Amino acid sequence: MMHLPSLTIGLLHTSAGSTTDLVFDALYAAVISVKLPPGTKVSEAEVAKQFDVSRQPVRDAFFRLSNLGFLSIRPQRPTLITQISLRAIHDAVFTRTALEVACLQLALNVNRADLVEAMKANVTAQERAVSADTTTFHIIDEAFHELICMASGHVHIWPLIRRQKGHLDRLRFLSLSEKRRQHVIAEHREICSAVLNDNIAHAEKLLREHISAIKDVLPAIIVRHPDYFETGPVRA
Repeated sequence: MMHLPSLTIGLLHTSAGSTTDLVFDALYAAVISVKLPPGTKVSEAEVAKQFDVSRQPVRDAFFRLSNLGFLSIRPQRPTLITQISLRAIHDAVFTRTALEVACLQLALNVNRADLVEAMKANVTAQERAVSADTTTFHIIDEAFHELICMASGHVHIWPLIRRQKGHLDRLRFLSLSEKRRQHVIAEHREICSAVLNDNIAHAEKLLREHISAIKDVLPAIIVRHPDYFETGPVRA
């Protein structure tokens, strides 16, 4: 029987939600952290038993995960955690770059001082968490980017980005070695410095490079975990 992690990552919903939300949160967290790796069989009955709930909220959570591309549900066949989609990774990088750079432009015009202080505090938190578990570091890393979106005044942008980058997050969990974390922190520090110095063009360039840098480590991750990824050509 599979064992799910505790409800520690509320990425799409809060833990105060419905039973379906709670089941969804746990499964979503397990999928993006690769605690439920691609190819894992999951069962409504087993999940319902682990949560001590009826099968209906589990069925609803499965449906939502399927819509996100995380579950393969087929009649008379096992329900499986899907492989990581290379197409979805490239789409997420494109979307994040377009939206976050636009948010940064706005934030620097309307809220630069507050953004600088929040960024500096976040980078400090990242430095302290560099040797922490991957989930902790990931949450702080995500908060850096959320700060940019929130400072723009468009509070809907970060939830929009977050909902469509699940496959990218699975890749990021696989890539976040301590060495990679040091690179992430250094890149965030450079972005913060550019914002502090009001160098908008440089800050935008650094943010673009930072978001797309995950594609540089993708080939090595595929070599280490070839069964985790969908095969086939992908247009970058």
